[in-house]
Amino acid sequence: MLKPPFEDVVKNYIKLVYFFAKKSLYQQDDVDDIVQETFLKAMSNYKQFTFRSDGELKSWLLTICRHLITDQIRSKKNTISIEQNNIELFDHNDVEDMLDAEITQEKDIEMVKKELLNLKAAEQEIIRLRIVEEMEFKEIAITLASKEAAVKMRFYRALIKLKEALL
Repeated sequence: MLKPPFEDVVKNYIKLVYFFAKKSLYQQDDVDDIVQETFLKAMSNYKQFTFRSDGELKSWLLTICRHLITDQIRSKKNTISIEQNNIELFDHNDVEDMLDAEITQEKDIEMVKKELLNLKAAEQEIIRLRIVEEMEFKEIAITLASKEAAVKMRFYRALIKLKEALL
């Protein structure tokens, strides 16, 4: 695969990185800083980075972003990790896309959203990356610094929990 100019990488992936950061941070200034730092780090290492697919490039960028978010949380002396953070990872559009169903009643949307928030933050993140961001399990594993089999198992267990809670 031919490596695109870095300007194209920024243009093609800035929204993905922005929304990834936005789901983990409260302050808009922090989100903006993380997005900027992500692309600065990526730019400084872009020549050395080799990838075979867009998925590897996406995973690389999100991994950089995730590490920066973790560093930022630590630097603010916040002892809560990203996985333990009680952050709303889903909005109404995410819920509708995730269930791939026609949820038309506001009450139904709220019920699904409530049950999603009852899942662990790490489970919410895996579901969001797989369903909303349409990432492959391999890409998610790279992004989360985990094994692919572990990501698959956590994803399917989270879906089972969600389905059982909704029954």
